[in-house]
Amino acid sequence: MKINWKKTLVAAGLAGIAAVPFISIADGINFKVKVGDDNEAHYRFRDRQVRHDPEMLRAARSLAEAKNHLWYAKNEYGGHRARAIQEINMALDEISAAEANRGNDRENRRDDQR
Repeated sequence: MKINWKKTLVAAGLAGIAAVPFISIADGINFKVKVGDDNEAHYRFRDRQVRHDPEMLRAARSLAEAKNHLWYAKNEYGGHRARAIQEINMALDEISAAEANRGNDRENRRDDQR
């Protein structure tokens, strides 16, 4: 049996192109989800029990606003739009982690002063 490499490569390329929407969803970006709900998954804006640092909260809100603009942009920009949203999500995750670690920084400074 002889393999037609040209047809095989074309089929593989088409399969790769068809998989892009599924990859973006698996990578954490689903444009069918409301942007506010997606923000909440990375930073707890609505949780009133969390005491946010005022500057960290301003930074998180600025990131969420930038993400909102990207979310509703009309073009995909060669995948860069989705990548930018992904980076903003990671930044929101880092801000959450920093706020969760806030008390540990104070303890570490006290240990250093001893």
